[in-house]
Order: sequence, then structure tokens, then C-alpha cells
Amino acid sequence: MGPPISSSQVTDGVVVDGDSSEQTFSNKRVNVRLDDTNYLLWKQQVVLMIRGQGLEQFLDEAAPIPAKLVSTPDGERSVNPAYLRNVKQDCSLASWLLSTISPSILPQLVGAETSATIWSAISKLSTTKVMHLHCRLRSLKKGNSTMREFMSQIKEICDLLAMCGNPVSEIEHIATILNGLPLEYDPFVAVITTSRDPYNLDAVKSVLIDAEHASLIP
Repeated sequence: MGPPISSSQVTDGVVVDGDSSEQTFSNKRVNVRLDDTNYLLWKQQVVLMIRGQGLEQFLDEAAPIPAKLVSTPDGERSVNPAYLRNVKQDCSLASWLLSTISPSILPQLVGAETSATIWSAISKLSTTKVMHLHCRLRSLKKGNSTMREFMSQIKEICDLLAMCGNPVSEIEHIATILNGLPLEYDPFVAVITTSRDPYNLDAVKSVLIDAEHASLIP
């Protein structure tokens, strides 16, 4: 699990005990705690911290671990010191990971007791969040909202998806706006979608807001 460390020191929130050559995360040094809106920002800081300490292997569920038991010279079976060090380090890293997560997320990680299972569970939560946001995006309708309110709702979800690492393309953004409009806007939708010169997002917003303000739509 890396070369032995000969003396005690503190680096980037990691206390290194020279007596045991163990690295123990004693306090968090990331600027954000994971919540529903900041997965990418949180992941960037956490990965850099873990990579800087050479501990990325603990995030991989398929990574090999030392055998629990080894044979002694006299033929006895005893607990492998390397295995014990691995378990101790993994527990320290797992505890540190949990300390970087907001209380609103922690209940969803109950039962994850290793660094790798915690990391995997967080990744799955992010995927579920992305699916939920896409479903919300596709179900949005203008209804009684003003055009600006409707577009603001769409932008908010698109921004959240971008923060989750799943940005919405401009074409998809425009299509979401047009699909959520009532039938009264069909003439404008037809103009936008059949134009030889494609409308960009700002142009689409401008056309629809002007139409609303000019009272062309009842």
C-alpha cells in the first residue's frame, strides 16, 4: 500500500503515523460537502486529495487486497499484518469520505462500510439524480407560467444536469422549450423548426418572449 513512512507528519489533512506506517484521515480539507447539487465539484476535490496520497486503489471494488491469513515459518496460520494495515487504512479513508458528505445524503449510504462501496454508492446516487432530472425536464410544461418563468425552470434543471456532469445540448434545451408550449404557440414553433438558418437558444427565447409581450398569444 505504498512505501513505509519513517516519521510522523501532517499533510493535507492526512496524519501519517511513523510508528505504524499508516496514513489516517483525521480531518477533512475539502471546501464543500456533497449534496444534491455539487457532485462534480465535490468529486474533483476528493479525488485530488485521495490521488495525492496514493490511495486511489481503495476506491476500486475489484482491487486485490492482501490475504487475511499467511503461513509462518513453523507452519502455523496467522493473521497477515499487511491485511490488518489494509483494513485499518480503508476504514480511515471510508470514515473520511463520510465526513465530506452532507447529512441529507448520509442515510442513503447506510450499510456501505468500505471506501470502495461508499464510492460506488455515491456514483449510483449521481446516476439516479441525473435520470430524475431528465424526467423532470421532459415533463415540464408552460401551463400558466409566464414565458420567463417557464424558461427559468428549464434552465435551472439544465444547470443541475451540467453540475452532475451530464450537460444538456443547446438543441435539446430548445426542444424542451418548444415541447412544453401550449398549442397556441404552434405557429412560432413551426417557424423556428423549419427555418433554413437555425435559431440559437437566445433567438428562440427572444421570439417567444416577444410573442407573449405583444399579446399575440391569448
